[in-house]
Amino acid sequence: MNYIIIVGATQALMALGILLKDKKNNGQHDNILSYLLASIFLHLAISFALNVFWPNSKIHQQFNTFIALAYPGLLWCYIRFLEHKGKSIDILLAMFPSIGASIGYFWIAAYVINHSGELPPFIKLYNSISGYAYTILYIVYPLKILAKTHTIPTFWKLEKRMVRLAASLFLFVGLAFLIISIWTRLSDISVYFNLIHLWLRLIIYSILAVICISIIYVKVSSFLYVHLYQQEQVKPRILDHQHEDRLDSSMGKSRCPSAEENERNAGIDYVGILAKVENLMSQHKVFLDPSLTLDILATKADVSRHHLSETLNQYQEKSFYQYVNEYRIKEVITLMDLHKSKGETINILAMAFQAGFHSKSSFNQYFKKVQGCTPSAYLKAKPHYNLVNT
Repeated sequence: MNYIIIVGATQALMALGILLKDKKNNGQHDNILSYLLASIFLHLAISFALNVFWPNSKIHQQFNTFIALAYPGLLWCYIRFLEHKGKSIDILLAMFPSIGASIGYFWIAAYVINHSGELPPFIKLYNSISGYAYTILYIVYPLKILAKTHTIPTFWKLEKRMVRLAASLFLFVGLAFLIISIWTRLSDISVYFNLIHLWLRLIIYSILAVICISIIYVKVSSFLYVHLYQQEQVKPRILDHQHEDRLDSSMGKSRCPSAEENERNAGIDYVGILAKVENLMSQHKVFLDPSLTLDILATKADVSRHHLSETLNQYQEKSFYQYVNEYRIKEVITLMDLHKSKGETINILAMAFQAGFHSKSSFNQYFKKVQGCTPSAYLKAKPHYNLVNT
């Protein structure tokens, strides 16, 4: 038991450390994860202290800790903020059951301390009420979360998997509480109470450890993507983009194809190719994929790489990266306008990644090229925005 608790507490502390280390790249949704991890660590630390210092005390029968009542609500807040729809009141509502239960929890703890380990008569009422709260919260919230995950943007695919895993595990706990509640109503389970209590605690501690490990995996993967992988990918693409820009400049944007080129391209339906690509960009939003390349777009449009490049150069007078990143900038501005109209917090970096950009620097570069100013300057010119950071 103590081994599982220590593992879980260590994982929670590690995940919390990773989040705090990369704080400058964190959004509001990462702050929700910090609250969740801090709660898990506190929960496991208290459980470890009880097991070490009062291993045989009857206080262990007070197994419905108040802290765990916040977990499903905080996970719900996480996906709300992931979609930029969360508000501060959501966090307060998520914590309310835990705050209310903490009053009863510490009241019981004070009674036990003052009466040499004896349990108060009202502990049964506390366990009954908190047990019903567990059942409701660990069923309703996970079902809402699982129904909502399909609306999370594609960019957050790792976060989406983590949320689904956590919600499924929480739902399992909720169903376990429901079964125990029904079983208690139908028959006397006092004989099996200690065994049920032991296994339930083992399951919950194991689940918390798994959730902490999944958060570590997501945050480490995101950290590597932002700080290592994307740098290796962005450099050659920017060089390629600059090379294409130089070609455009040297040949002139209004350059007319030669007679030889006209003859070679006579059988190519460039208008049809452009229509396919515009449909992929505007209707299917393929530009949201950060790994989108000329080859991938050509495959999706069912045309050759060369013909796609020629289409963009001749009919749009843009290189592939200019064309794609302008769509991404428009997507970011659309998101800004949407959150502005709702009075919600704007996290520029999160929106840039959501729109398909690889890094903050490339996003700022293209934003300035398209809009004529930096993202910060654009927002500061509009005081009704709630600016987080860039």
